[in-house]
Amino acid sequence: TDTTTKGELDSMQLFQLRVSAALALLLCSLAAGQVSQCAPADSPRLRFVAQLSVNGCALFMHDTGASDGPHLAVEPLMCVTDSLRGIVPRFDFITQQMYFSVPVLMRDAGMLAEAQRQLRRLSPRSVSFATVTNISVSADTRSSVRVLGFLWTPNETVATLRLGFGEKKVNPIRGFVLQNTPIKNREKIENSTIETLKNVKLSATLLLNGCFHDVDSSVMLQNDSFIEVGVYKQKFLPACRQLRFNRYVKLANCSARVHQRLDIKGHFLIEPRLCHNISSLSSESVRYDYSRDMHYLKLDLVLQDEATRDAVRTQLADLSPRSVDFMRLWTAERSVSSSLSARFEVGPLMAAADWRSAQLRLLCGNWTECRDLRAAVLAEPADLWRHVQWRVTSLVSKQCLLKSNRITSSWRMKPSEDTVSCSSLKSCARLQCASVQRTANSSSAVQLQPDGRCFLKIQERLTGSVSFQRNWTEYETGFGDGTDFWIGLSAIHSLSQGGATLRVEMKLWNGSELHAEYAGFQVGDASTEYRMTYREMLRDRSSVSFDALDHHKVMRFSTMDRDNDIWDASCSNSFGKGGWWFKSYPHFNPNGIFPSKEPRDISYMTWYTGTGYLTLREVRLMLQI
Repeated sequence: TDTTTKGELDSMQLFQLRVSAALALLLCSLAAGQVSQCAPADSPRLRFVAQLSVNGCALFMHDTGASDGPHLAVEPLMCVTDSLRGIVPRFDFITQQMYFSVPVLMRDAGMLAEAQRQLRRLSPRSVSFATVTNISVSADTRSSVRVLGFLWTPNETVATLRLGFGEKKVNPIRGFVLQNTPIKNREKIENSTIETLKNVKLSATLLLNGCFHDVDSSVMLQNDSFIEVGVYKQKFLPACRQLRFNRYVKLANCSARVHQRLDIKGHFLIEPRLCHNISSLSSESVRYDYSRDMHYLKLDLVLQDEATRDAVRTQLADLSPRSVDFMRLWTAERSVSSSLSARFEVGPLMAAADWRSAQLRLLCGNWTECRDLRAAVLAEPADLWRHVQWRVTSLVSKQCLLKSNRITSSWRMKPSEDTVSCSSLKSCARLQCASVQRTANSSSAVQLQPDGRCFLKIQERLTGSVSFQRNWTEYETGFGDGTDFWIGLSAIHSLSQGGATLRVEMKLWNGSELHAEYAGFQVGDASTEYRMTYREMLRDRSSVSFDALDHHKVMRFSTMDRDNDIWDASCSNSFGKGGWWFKSYPHFNPNGIFPSKEPRDISYMTWYTGTGYLTLREVRLMLQI
């Protein structure tokens, strides 16, 4: 109009230009086929289906929600499969920084094929890796190892994670080469790198059904024993509707909250317990975090156990339960008092691969503080656990999530009523031996020989009821039931200090029984990675002539997630996935696969005679007390 001012015309023209620019940008986006973050109403809901373990790496599977499905999409693997031993630093000339390149596996056709095989019951229309449009990386800034970058382009099978160690600026002329670094410093670098990798967090943007979906994850180490619980909180699952709280069952070892499924008659579920296993708190519980350059106290928590399941089943007898199972821990929201956080740093909760146990770290200023903290927890656990509270979310049958309406604490697991009072594991064993010597009857824990000698069982395999394909932590702390068990490396170290007589008892498939005894058997502590040695084989007390254990003498212990043998490959992974003092091909493999029929494979329980292998039907290891 005639009354329109020049300022108003400028404002109108600017508005029209902005509208035109926005329309042009929209048209360009449509022409290029670009997509945007979709609202829930715009696209099918991404639904978490399962977490699979393939070749030691975790695969997270989602249902894309397509109408002609199910179509399953797999998150990028983000798994470190190469050994970090002997890692070689490189020099970035532009930034003047030393760095390490860690290859991270993002996708693998073989693992995808195995995932398809494991998911056959779901009859998926397709299983494929999700399209990834962006990945961002972050890590604990307090670590001595820094994350410098994550180099990857979509559709590449392997990405590169760059880590910097030590000084920010380095002079390459100084010749910083890891092979020439003193062994102690080299091990510190390698251990620091491993610790740092466990704290690297990744955020990935997935393109599915034309929409973006953000998921959080972390770098996984192949065959890693523990995974941070919080990794799973961004996986998409609905809340459970077919559950009703039934009762609170009071038990001697903590207590249990029990729910009843409304869609399956007679089916009851127990919430994860987060109960502190006080018996696992030993001198080896004080450890060192190389990446943070700090000591910490390792606390073992029980999530599920058979004793609780049996006790709950008994308490529910009036309801005639058809099945009683545990829910799986999904997340645990933690609340720490200011009094505790002012003195100690509480690390993330780490769950074991089988979800039966978890670990929590309390970082101390030095070793002395950790030692004093351990003593205080042993004396009165409530002084610690009243400062830490949890609100647990549980996974029910891989279908839905239940968020507990109750805040819980990790109270101690009390000893059994009939536990003998004693000051150490060895004194407990001696008291048990004195008891069986009075009655002349062996027990499930100790065995009395005809000559009056008493032996404590440290390993036994009679029925195959317990899998011995376990990780380092489980071999360190022990596992099993009344007939098939491993007492734990920490306990074997305590029992064998100063040297003890080891007795090996074996039963063959033809019914004959063999035995061998060794003098001066001794296992080192955690700092030696439980190196094993002995003085001599006692041939006058043995029914076998060939010393099969000699091949394993002075070796450090190995498991499927920690390789300490001298062979090119992992002996544990190659010969049954059990833990043992491997060197190369095993001459004695008591923790190999338990056979259902007589096998012809040294991956099973075997003893070498010097000319061939004997396959074992039963085996037992004992220490004289």
